[in-house]
Amino acid sequence: GIRWIKDLATEFPRTRILIVSRQSERVYAERALHAGAAGYWMKNGSKEELVRAVETVAAGKIYVSPLIASLALEKFAHREVLPPVVKLLTDRELAVFALIAAEQSVGRIAKKLGISRTTVETHCQHIKLKLGYANAEALKRGARELLGTTRRPQNSP
Repeated sequence: GIRWIKDLATEFPRTRILIVSRQSERVYAERALHAGAAGYWMKNGSKEELVRAVETVAAGKIYVSPLIASLALEKFAHREVLPPVVKLLTDRELAVFALIAAEQSVGRIAKKLGISRTTVETHCQHIKLKLGYANAEALKRGARELLGTTRRPQNSP
């Protein structure tokens, strides 16, 4: 995830990193680009888009899939700022948090992420501790407030 991008970008600063992902949440793209990736291409894009992404990154420029670009422009237009507290979460905790915001149950989150219900519940406990939520209801409400429910995350890569 993000740690790998940071490590690779630090160890090989001239290497251009293009992330290929199913995640359509802009926060994933923002984190990847901030960590050192030069591009973020969504797996549901066309072959032509993939070629354009590779060529753009190879040319030393930044590439993001059209959907991510649209979300970023929407953020800019509405002056949305990603809450700093979200940066406290690991990649997996963020994935769980995003699925909670999309009103998914623990069972569905476990299935979508390919992990056990117990692991999802552990991530929820960690999120509650890190973000200061007293209980599961506060966690759900906080996830909806911070990340919204209009964009539903897809399966992790």
